Amino acid sequence: MASGDLHRVLRDVRSRLGSIVGPSGGYAALVRREKLRQWALAGAVFVAFVACGVVGCSIGSSQAGDAQDARQAGTIAGEERGAKVGAREGYRSAFSAAREDAYDAAYQEAYTTAYRKAFERADLAEPQSVKVSAP
Repeated sequence: MASGDLHRVLRDVRSRLGSIVGPSGGYAALVRREKLRQWALAGAVFVAFVACGVVGCSIGSSQAGDAQDARQAGTIAGEERGAKVGAREGYRSAFSAAREDAYDAAYQEAYTTAYRKAFERADLAEPQSVKVSAP
């Protein structure tokens, strides 16, 4: 756009504003122009507030979705951790009881079998059980 075109556009805008404001001379025209500027400024501020509200609302709804996703991920992770801790505690309590019940019997049987096989490999006769009388 050439500078002549810019001046023509500005003249056209001034002539349109002049028809809105009225004749350019005098105090009344000055007051009307000042009121027009005030209304234009108020309109620009209103448009800016509306734009900020729309942007803030869209950001807020986006953050709400992120918070919901984070809450759901935290719930799932908490359930998994709780299940692992519960399984560990259950294992501890059940293991000690099961060990007391089964270990001695299984150890006795395995020890006796290994003891007899050691005698067989050495080609020795198995030892005989001996009964001892009470004192």
